[in-house]
Amino acid sequence: MLRNYIKMALRSLIQNKWYSAITVTGLATALTITLFIGLYIKNELNFDRYNENSERIYRVNSDISFSLQGLQTAAAPTPLGATLKTEFPEVEEAVRLGKYQNCLVKSTRDNVREQAILLADSTIFRVFTLKMLSGNPATALAKPNSVVITERMARKYFGTTHALNKVLTFNNNESRQVTAVIGDIPAESHFQADFILPLWETWDAKADKWGNHIFNTYILLKPGTSPKAVQAKFEKVLQTYLDPALRRFFNTTLAEARKQGNYFRYSLIPLTDIHLHSNRAGELMPNGSIEYVYIFAGIALFILMIAVVNFINLTTARSIKRAREIGVRKVLGSNRIGLIYQFLSESMLIAFISMLVAIGILVSMLPVFNSLTGESLLVSEFTTLPVAFFMFLGTVAVGLLAGIYPAFYISSFQPATAIKNGSGSHPKRQSLRSSLVVFQFSMSVILIIATLLINQQLQFIQSKNVGYGKQQVIILNTPEVPENQLRTFKEIALQDEQVKAASISSFLPVTSKRNGDYWYPEGQTDQKYSVPMQEWEVDEDYLATYKMVLVQGRNFIKGQAADSSRVVINETAAKQLGYKEPIGKSIHKQGGDRLTIVGVVKDFHYESLRTRIEPLCFMLDADIVSDKSNDALSLRLETSDMAASISALENKWKKIAPGQPFEYSFLNESFDAMYRAEERTQMLFTTFTTIAIFISCLGLFGLATFMAEQRTKEIGVRKVLGASVKSIVTLLSGDFLTPVLFAILIASPIAWYMMSRWLQGFNYRIEIEWWVFVLAGTLAVSIALITVSFQSVRAALMNPVKSLKNE
Repeated sequence: MLRNYIKMALRSLIQNKWYSAITVTGLATALTITLFIGLYIKNELNFDRYNENSERIYRVNSDISFSLQGLQTAAAPTPLGATLKTEFPEVEEAVRLGKYQNCLVKSTRDNVREQAILLADSTIFRVFTLKMLSGNPATALAKPNSVVITERMARKYFGTTHALNKVLTFNNNESRQVTAVIGDIPAESHFQADFILPLWETWDAKADKWGNHIFNTYILLKPGTSPKAVQAKFEKVLQTYLDPALRRFFNTTLAEARKQGNYFRYSLIPLTDIHLHSNRAGELMPNGSIEYVYIFAGIALFILMIAVVNFINLTTARSIKRAREIGVRKVLGSNRIGLIYQFLSESMLIAFISMLVAIGILVSMLPVFNSLTGESLLVSEFTTLPVAFFMFLGTVAVGLLAGIYPAFYISSFQPATAIKNGSGSHPKRQSLRSSLVVFQFSMSVILIIATLLINQQLQFIQSKNVGYGKQQVIILNTPEVPENQLRTFKEIALQDEQVKAASISSFLPVTSKRNGDYWYPEGQTDQKYSVPMQEWEVDEDYLATYKMVLVQGRNFIKGQAADSSRVVINETAAKQLGYKEPIGKSIHKQGGDRLTIVGVVKDFHYESLRTRIEPLCFMLDADIVSDKSNDALSLRLETSDMAASISALENKWKKIAPGQPFEYSFLNESFDAMYRAEERTQMLFTTFTTIAIFISCLGLFGLATFMAEQRTKEIGVRKVLGASVKSIVTLLSGDFLTPVLFAILIASPIAWYMMSRWLQGFNYRIEIEWWVFVLAGTLAVSIALITVSFQSVRAALMNPVKSLKNE
C-alpha cells in the first residue's frame, strides 16, 4: 500500500510540474536556512562541553559597586582560587587564567607575531581537558621560563610535534623551553591559546591583593556538590579577607561601604554558560549571545512557517482541479482515511525531496555561511547520527505540518458535488488562505523593519562623531623595539611631509589595553568620593595625532619634566570629581602622589557605543622618560596613495630596526572590528529577509496563478460586458492587497517591541521613527503587487471568447 501511495504521489508531482517546482523551491530554500541556523545553534550550545568535567566547572564572577560606580567583571580577586581550594572542602581544584599581550616568537626563523597566548596556573590540566601529546601535566608549568605549545604551533615552528625541550625566543631576548605539547584547543572553547605561560611568574599573580581583579578564576567542584551551597559561603570569605583589605587601602570597613550603597558580590557561572550568557569586562575572548541564538532560531521558524504556509495555500487552491479526482475515487470505493494517507504521502515526498535539495545547497554554500557568521561549521556535522536523526524527524514534521490540513480538507469533498461542479471550494477556505497570507507577510514585514533599523543603527555608529579622528591613522605594533629606536623612527617618519603627526603609546581609543584605579579629588580621602578612572600613559603628541579637542587648559609640553606630575582628564572625569573649574586642581590615589590637572579633553568614545563614556586621565608616559619600551606607534597620514606611503615607511623602518617585522593596522579597521557582531547581524538579517520575501512571493505568485485560473470565466464575462484591463487587474490584485495591509498593521507593533529591546543594548542609539514602518509597508505592498500583477495582467489580456469557450 505504501509503495502505491508513493507511486501515485510521484505521478501527481510530475503531472503538475509548475506547482511542484514552486513548492519544492520554497520549501528547499526554507529548509536550507533552517539547517544553516540549526548547525549554528548546535555549535553555540556545544561550547566548552568537550571538557570531561564541564558540568562541575564554574567561573567566579565579580559584581562590585564602589563609590557607587558599578563593575561587572569575569575576573576575581587574585588569591581567591587558592583560598577556596584551601578552605572549602567542596572545591576539588582551582585555576587562574589571564590574557598575555601579543609578542614576537622566534625559533630558527624570523620573528612572528603571536596573539593567542595565555597565562595559567599549573592546575589548568586538572581542571580543563587539554589533550597532552608529550610532557608531564604536573610539571609542565612548574619551571620558570617554560612554555606549553599546541600541536599546530609545534608544526609551525619545528616542523614536527616532537618539540619537547626545544627552545622558543619571545620578544627577542626571552628564551623559553617547551615543556609540553598539547592538542589544538577545540574551536568550541570560550578561550583559545597557542602558547600557555606560567602565570605565577607575573608580579600580579604574586601580589596577595584582594582588591586586584586581574585573572579569571575557575573552580572544579567535587561530584554531587551544589554550586549554590558553595556560593552561599562566599560571605565568609568577604568578611575574612576583603574587610581587612578595605580597612588597609580605603580606611573603611565592609559594613560601612555597604551602608553607603556599595556592594561586593561574587557568584558562580557554569562553564557551559559562559559563551552565551556572559558579556563582562575581562572576558578572555568575545563571547556569543543567547539573544542571537533566540533571534536566529526565530528567523528559521519564521522562514520555515512561510514555506509551510505556501504549501498549504497552494495545495488548497489547487484542490479545485482535483475535486473531480476525489469524487471519482470516493465513488469507486476509496475511504477518507486512504485519501488522507495519499495526500500525506505527497506532502512527505515533497518534504524529503526538498530536504535533499537543501542538503545539496547547504554543502555548496557552507563556506559563504561561515564567512557571514564567522563560524567554522563543517560538512562532517551531517555524518553524525544525532544530526542525521534530527534532520529525518524534522523532515517528517515539516511534511506532516504542511500536508495535514490539505489532506483533511481535500478528502472531505462530497463526491456528488465534486463530480457535478468540479469544485470543492468553500468561502471559508478562501478566508483561511487570506489569513495565511496575512501570517506570511507579517513575518516578512517584521524582518524588513528589523533590517532597516539594524542598518540605521550601524550607519549611526559609523557616522557618529566619536571625539577623535580615526581616518588615515595607522598603528605600528612594536613592543619589542628599544624605546630609543622607536623614538628615532618617530622623528624620521615625521620628516615625511605625508606624516602629519605621530605618537608612542600603549593605549588606543579603540578596544585594546586598559588600566584603571580609584582616584580622589583634592583634599578627599573618604572612599565615597573616589572615582574609578582609566589611566592612560601617553606622550605629548597623542592628542594631536588623534585630533582630540582640548576644552580647557593645555596639553603636555615636550621636554618639560614637570609635566610628569600633571594630568589631562576628560569631561566625564571632571564632572564625577566635582570640578567645575578643574585646571590647577589635583587628584590622587589612596596614599599616592598628587597630580595636577593641566587640561580637560572633550569626551570621546574609547569603547563600543554599547557602553557609556567613563572617567579617564592621560599621564605623561614615564617609560618614555626612562627609555623603556612601549607597545605602539600611531601615525596620522595625509596622502592620496596610502600604499606608497606605507611602503616608504616600511623601508625606513627596516633601516632603524632590521629583523623586526613591519606590522601595522588601520585605526578605522580596529574601530569597525568593535562592531563586527552587529555587521554580521546586519548581513544575516538582510540575507534572511530577502529569502523570506522570495519564499512569500513564490507562494503569492503560485496562488495568484491558481486564483486567476479559477476566475477565468468571470474575467471573460466581465470583458464581454465592457470591463477594461485596468479594472480587472485592480480587481484581481485587490484580493491580495487587503491581506498584505493587515499584515503590516499586525507586524509593526511586534517589530517595534523587538527592535526597541535590541537597541537598549546600546547606550548611544537611534530613535525608532514612524517612517521606517511606512517604508517597510510600502516595500511589502510593492513587492506583493509586482508579484501578482504579472498573472493579473495575463488573465486580463486573455481572449474572452477563448476563456468562455474553454469553460
